Amino acid sequence: MNDPSPRRTYLDVDDRRRQLLDAAVQVMVDDGVSALSLRTVAQRAGVAHRVVSYAFGSKTELVSALLRRESELLTGRLWAEPLAPLPLAEAVAAALTTVIAELQRDRVRHERLAELTAMARASAALADAARADAEAVRTEIEGLVEAWAAARGAATTVPTATLVAVIHAAAEGLAGWWLATGDDAHVDDVIQALSAGLAAFERRR
Repeated sequence: MNDPSPRRTYLDVDDRRRQLLDAAVQVMVDDGVSALSLRTVAQRAGVAHRVVSYAFGSKTELVSALLRRESELLTGRLWAEPLAPLPLAEAVAAALTTVIAELQRDRVRHERLAELTAMARASAALADAARADAEAVRTEIEGLVEAWAAARGAATTVPTATLVAVIHAAAEGLAGWWLATGDDAHVDDVIQALSAGLAAFERRR
């Protein structure tokens, strides 16, 4: 008698979506954002096209889910560490150094995520997902700033929302610059220059 065929593994909806998003990341990293489609994700995951269609419904929903997940993972890694109770400029410099270290860890993936985010911002169907991503980052930074102020016993000379916006802009600008140039020779100087201007924003209580 022939050996019975192996049983097909059935996953629940959440596990299946995670599997397919992992496959989507690999398509994006290996072949570029333009290669993302329900069909290429199905091929990479080794499942039928209808499985991806059932899980996401459309390419727009697939991209939205991928952007949301990758952004959440990146935000968690970049902003998980509290700002040290140091002078503001030093605390932010340390945080920006963490940003660069994460980009250096997996440059191609972050380049692709930046491209995906830019595409989402230009798409009416995906703009809400891109805005939600930016808002999530601002929320994380706000929590860090508030915890820093409490630990440091400091107040700021500008509203918290303004300081958060400045730090967010510095991080986004730094990330975009480094992904475009890979200029490790000047990255420390750039971080110091970006953070030095924040010294005037701190007022000790």
